Amino acid sequence: MTTSETDVVQGIRSEYKYGFSNADEAENYFFKSGRGLSHEVVEAIAEHKKEPDWMRKFRHKSLDYFLARPLPTWGGNVAEIDFENIYYYIKPTEKQAERWEDLPADILDTWDKLGIPEAEKKYLAGVGAQYESEVVYHKLQADLEAKGVLFLDMDSALRDHEEIVKQYMGTIIPQNDNKFAALNSAVWSGGSFIYVPPGVSIDLPLQAYFRINAENMGQFERTLIIVDEDAYVHYVEGCHLAGSMVRVREGEKPIEEIEIGDDVLTHEGRFRRVRDTMQRRFEGPVFRIGFAGEGYRSLAVTPRHPFLTARRDRPREHNRSFTRDWKEAWELAVGDYLALPACIDLEEQTPPVACGQDVLVGRGRHAAVAERVEVELSTDVCRVMGLYVAEGSVSANTSYLAFDSAAHEENLRELVEDVIEGTFGLEAWTYAYGSQREGRSLRFSSVHAARFFAQTFGRTTDELHVPDWLFALDDEQRAAFVRGLYDGEGSHDEALDLYRINQTNQSVAQRLRELLLSLGIRASLSRSERAAPRRPMWQIAICKADNPLFERLVLGFGPREASAEKADVVIADGYCWLPIRSIEQIEADCTVYNLSVEDDESYVCEGVVSHNCTAPIYSSDSLHSAVVEIIVKPRGRCRYTTIQNWSNNVYNLVTKRAVAYEGATMEWVDGNLGSKLTMKYPAIWLLGDRAHGEVLSIAFAGKGQHQDAGGKIVHVAPRTTSVITSKSISKNGGRAGYRGLLEVAKGAVGARSKVVCDALILDDESRSDTYPYIRIDESDVDIGHEATVSKIGEEQLFYLMSRGLSEAEASAMIVSGFVEPIT
Repeated sequence: MTTSETDVVQGIRSEYKYGFSNADEAENYFFKSGRGLSHEVVEAIAEHKKEPDWMRKFRHKSLDYFLARPLPTWGGNVAEIDFENIYYYIKPTEKQAERWEDLPADILDTWDKLGIPEAEKKYLAGVGAQYESEVVYHKLQADLEAKGVLFLDMDSALRDHEEIVKQYMGTIIPQNDNKFAALNSAVWSGGSFIYVPPGVSIDLPLQAYFRINAENMGQFERTLIIVDEDAYVHYVEGCHLAGSMVRVREGEKPIEEIEIGDDVLTHEGRFRRVRDTMQRRFEGPVFRIGFAGEGYRSLAVTPRHPFLTARRDRPREHNRSFTRDWKEAWELAVGDYLALPACIDLEEQTPPVACGQDVLVGRGRHAAVAERVEVELSTDVCRVMGLYVAEGSVSANTSYLAFDSAAHEENLRELVEDVIEGTFGLEAWTYAYGSQREGRSLRFSSVHAARFFAQTFGRTTDELHVPDWLFALDDEQRAAFVRGLYDGEGSHDEALDLYRINQTNQSVAQRLRELLLSLGIRASLSRSERAAPRRPMWQIAICKADNPLFERLVLGFGPREASAEKADVVIADGYCWLPIRSIEQIEADCTVYNLSVEDDESYVCEGVVSHNCTAPIYSSDSLHSAVVEIIVKPRGRCRYTTIQNWSNNVYNLVTKRAVAYEGATMEWVDGNLGSKLTMKYPAIWLLGDRAHGEVLSIAFAGKGQHQDAGGKIVHVAPRTTSVITSKSISKNGGRAGYRGLLEVAKGAVGARSKVVCDALILDDESRSDTYPYIRIDESDVDIGHEATVSKIGEEQLFYLMSRGLSEAEASAMIVSGFVEPIT
């Protein structure tokens, strides 16, 4: 059972981590309306935005609709909303920023606190950010602009593309559709406008962030999306494929095995805790990127995954200076540089003067006791430690320590004898081996010494490792450890002037390369296959341009000229810059993974740096009432994904509706984690022959939450198909459920649809509701509906706990099985 699975159960709204506010800025808004709703407030919004007369009339008529319609009595309790205590319009800045850096410091600080990665802020295909009532930043990639794609905030769209907005706004969701759609139509501000021209396919995300900061604030963004004929717009997050190796403390770990709480190496060259792990199914293009320095491996990532990079200035020469930047995989080119921290900073650890281990020592018939073995560190001791990793061993009963060497390596044996005698007070006995007795083995009989080395560095070849505390040593001691490894497994090809160190343990080879980089010495790492049963050979080759540095720091030779000046990689500004050698695009259908990391939101994966909707908590309530209208024209396709995580003081009352014409596909993916009350039912009207619609609704309700979510699909045209899938989980007194509509109109011959709504209740205090409504006015149709409501039973828990799981782990396993079919 992984930590992340257990957290699924323990963490359902247990604490809202984004519940901060920038209270100091509350009186620094550029414009703030008074509390309450009236025609005067609506007029002030229109006047402040300098809107055309038709929009001004649209707002006032919408307010009349809102005032005339009663509050809904079904669903959640909205009678507690105090509409006269809400600020309906707050403009945080005088003008919209063209760059993130141009935003006011307090707003930038908010996005940083929310953990929105710098890479996402800068390098999505299109990104918008709404703060209070206004979009404060909006940007679209230049190549999409050239194709005629429009991605603007709604206020700019009204100003720059008024005729398109006037043609479509309110046609899918009329002003008088429902009370809260009328409210949005009266006081809307911000939101996104997207137009995708015919035949244009956008495989990269268009994404927006929304933030309520002020107390008693209402946010009323408006979104209008038009996908023209044969066009495609899609939201995709960036992730790594399974098997990608992440640098953790003491080695590497497959990304799919990373757990919350693991420490990973970040772009700052320090270890930080994994805050969250993410995985999802991905179908589409994957980039396989090969790079210099580690020829045995490559990156395999989705197009949107960002990396720390630098552009190459000249095709045939290395850069003289490097400007760090976050770029996504699709933006990279052969020759650009990927980054790897050249040094590892163990912030919590001062340079150690000694290394200690508690070793178990037997006492005859008495129980073994732990005794502390402390070894004072020096350059000679560090060199012998490196030699142990290269040529040392410990017997199976951990009673004997041995160092192997060639007959002519008398100096090495003398060094080992001096260090072991000085440290442990032991004398060696020498054993000659080999057909010509050309090998020598120094052996020491000592449980203390043998178990110290076995516990510190490993006993067998598979167990050998280089502990991270070595990176806290000074340069001279790190160089001495590398010298020991070279003494045991290094060689120098005089004809090529090439230094190599061979290893059969991958982890040791990788850590050795990191140690060399920390000394400013560039080295490549490659893998050579050998016939079974022999292990693959890992080869560290010192860059010829750094031979003089290697000889001076590691081998202790005098200065000399380098035999080569050029190098494949560059060390500068604390990073090793690795040129990209190849980029290949392949199609994939697989599970992909990503990590959220405390402080830095980055992690070293496959040898390079990768980078990875909220509201503050107040005692009084806020209101989020949005409207989303989508038009998908013939053969177009649109997927709209929402993950809302409002705090539990927010009423989240949203109207979403799309229409799909002939052969078009519309998909809603709707996740609801936060809010006090959510009432949201994404809808699709299938208006053209063979149009297809899908709604996936997921809701988690914790203490004090009511998630009234679901979906609606109306079949108007023949041979249309649809799927509605709803999953809800409630815990700690939360209330979740499904409310949906499936309608087949007269004439929709051959329509096919399936509705599946499942609910899981985790305790006796929680509740689940199911309100399906199905209306069929055509006989030649195929309609299916499944609904289940279940609780975690005592028998299930008993069965799992009898196999060694805790109650939390058992509950998490059941929840994981409940959600798995849609992940």
